[in-house]
This record gives sequence, structure tokens and C-alpha cells, in this order.
Amino acid sequence: MRKIKAFLVALLLFAVTVIGCHFYIKDKASVDSTAFGTMPSEEKGKLRAALTENMSENGYPIFGSSEFQHGKENFYHPSQVFSGTDFQPMLIGAGYYQSLSHAITLASIEDSMKVRKAALILSPQWFRSTGVVDQAYASRFSETHYAGAMANEKLDDETKQYISDRTQKLLNVDTKTQKRVKMYDDVLWKKNSDFIEAAQETLWSAFLSEKEDFQTMLLGSSKELKMCEKRQADALEKMEEEGLLTKSKEPDWTALLALAEQKGEEENQNQFYMDEAAYKRLEPHLSKKEGMNSDAYKGYQTGPEYDDLECFLKVCQQLEIEPLIVIVPVNGYYYDFTGFPKEARQNYYEKVRTLAESYGARIADFSDQEYTKYFFEDRVHLGKKGWVMVDESLYNYYKEA
Repeated sequence: MRKIKAFLVALLLFAVTVIGCHFYIKDKASVDSTAFGTMPSEEKGKLRAALTENMSENGYPIFGSSEFQHGKENFYHPSQVFSGTDFQPMLIGAGYYQSLSHAITLASIEDSMKVRKAALILSPQWFRSTGVVDQAYASRFSETHYAGAMANEKLDDETKQYISDRTQKLLNVDTKTQKRVKMYDDVLWKKNSDFIEAAQETLWSAFLSEKEDFQTMLLGSSKELKMCEKRQADALEKMEEEGLLTKSKEPDWTALLALAEQKGEEENQNQFYMDEAAYKRLEPHLSKKEGMNSDAYKGYQTGPEYDDLECFLKVCQQLEIEPLIVIVPVNGYYYDFTGFPKEARQNYYEKVRTLAESYGARIADFSDQEYTKYFFEDRVHLGKKGWVMVDESLYNYYKEA
């Protein structure tokens, strides 16, 4: 009898501990930091809890890719320029995130969004003929976001079928996850699962939810976040000291652009007007780069990425979210050097514009900035002037009624 009592007491203590840990971690998944939303992070975008628990009422999701990480030390990066303003966006993306991943994420988190807007910063490299590469897609795939999208009853069957078919194809490099995708389809979307499959989905999703809450808690106390908070504080101090904020505490975009121009003239005097550090990394290879893309007459004009972008636009339409499509150009000085045809570039911009307009999306079109000095950090990533101009478009879109 004593052994049974001891066992029951131990079991009760274990249950209390587990429940206590659950609520403690759940509480910590809501990170008390205004920097969390704009913190560039590969991991954050994959964690549904990190996004839904920390979506500000004063912002909207901004989807993108490697430009968020490339420019994070840049004073003009959104994680710094918006310091002290009422605009608190959620940056979602890192290298290898593209339209399809972002469509799934948006469908997953939209219920937590108070501001019914979203921005997608397009990178021309997404539109290579291959589209997103399977290994890249698998490395950024989030089961919790996928499950959230499939459970979203606002999406029609056609859109879910497209997402499912593309995901199944791209996850051929991860067959275990591929099988679970079918499980989410059966249980959460098609509603044709048996008892065992439904129970498996419930238990697995509960496990993933607990895991994500824990990972979000760790992000909330990470060195990465602390560094972002410090950059924000330093940026705010600089903006106040140098008069880069208006009386209403909004960024003075004219002053910021003038400062970016000045810094570019001081630091970026190379033939491509990119950041000097990027130019020095590129310089030893220039002899091999010259004229290498002269046959790319259909560059960025074909491939499955256009269908994935259309999927993102359909998700916005069905969820009644107003999208802003940000068309980022390429560094014209460098692309001319490699022989990449101007006509091919212009055809790409036009194709994206036409698709976005067909869904009534707003467009922030910077395709005419290919030859703007200091717009780029390197060949394609936003630099000093590029970030100022993009930031202004994102901010103005937020301020619109």
C-alpha cells in the first residue's frame, strides 16, 4: 500500500510540474520586447507561436528573405529606423524563404492580425527558372504553419490543393515530413481521416505546440534579441540627436535619404556603388563575372515562382488582407557588367506588376532605381538608400486608413 501511495504522490507531483511548466512556458512565449517583431531571425518565421503570440496591434507582417539579415547592421534597416515610432511590424523571412512559404505562413497567422495588411518584398532571384529549390523549401518548412493553413476555413479547396501539391513535390527530400503533410490534409482540411490518424495528429500537434512555445521563450531571452534591442536604442538616440525624427516622432524621410546619400559618397566609391565590404569580396572574381549572363534573355521571366506568388495573392484575397507588393530591382551597374540583358529585367518587372495588379494589390515599385547610387549593399540586397525608400513605403502603407 505504501508503494502505491508513493507512486500516486510521485505521479501527482509530476503532473503538477508538467502543468506548471506548460503555463510558465506559454506565458513566456509572449515576449515583452518591441524589438522582437523586427528582429532578423531564421528561426522566428518557422515558429507559429512566436508570430501569433507577438503580433503587435500597431503593425503588420512584412515578408521577405535574406535582405533582413544582410542589412541588420545597417542603420536604415527597419529594425532600427522604426525605433521610437508607433509602427511595430513583424519581419518574417531569411534566406531561402519565398512566396509559397509566406503564403502558408500568412494563412496560418492571419487570425492574430489586427491590421489587415501584409507586405511582400520580392527578390528577383526567386524567379529563376527552377523556382524554390526542394532542399531550401524543406529547410524552411514549418509543420505548425502548414497545419494552421490547412485548418483555415477561409481558404478555398483550390488554394489548399495547390499548396498541398507543391508542398508534397518539394518535400520529396524529407519523406517523413511529407507523410505528416498528408496527415494534416486528411485531418484538418479534407476531414476524411480515421480515428487513429486523427489521434496521431492531435498528439503530434500538441507536442509541436509545446516545443514551439519553448523555442519562442528561448528566443525571447536570446543574445540575438539583446543585440537587436541595443541597436534599436542606439538608433533612436542617433535619430533624436541628429534631428532625424519629426515633431510627431515619425522618421524624417528626406533627412534620412540625404544622410544615406552622404554616407554613400563617403564609403561606396566603387564602380557598382555598393558597400565597400561587399565590393572587396567580389573584386577578386570580377574577371570571371564580366559578360557571363549575356545569354539570359529570358532571365527571371519563367518558372513556378509566378504561380507561388499568385498563390500568395489568392491567400490575401480570400482572407481579406490588403497586400503591398514591393518590387526590388537589381543593381543595374553590376548586371550590365555581367551582360544580363536590360530587356529581360524590364520584362520581369512588368510581369510581376501585371500579376499584382490583377489581384488589386498595392505596389511599391522600385524597378526604376537600378542605377540609383548607394541603393544596394551588394548585387541585389538593399543598402543605405534602398532601405530608406522601402521603409518609407512600408510606413506610409501602415499609416493609411
